[in-house]
Amino acid sequence: MNYKQIIGKNLQNARKTIKKLTQEKLATEMNTKQNIYSRYETGQTELNYAQIIYLCKRLDITPNDLFEGTF
Repeated sequence: MNYKQIIGKNLQNARKTIKKLTQEKLATEMNTKQNIYSRYETGQTELNYAQIIYLCKRLDITPNDLFEGTF
């Protein structure tokens, strides 16, 4: 598993277990489409700095949680 996939899996876990959000809901909040957001969780697309900060705040996790999956 590569680094983008690890981040994606941790992002998915946080979205589902902590906030119980759908991809569609979170994508709408980020002003993007669900299929684009899905690429973040599958590791097909890298998140930029602003997206990382937004998602960490929205999902109540730290960047370390996102990169290491410690939640």
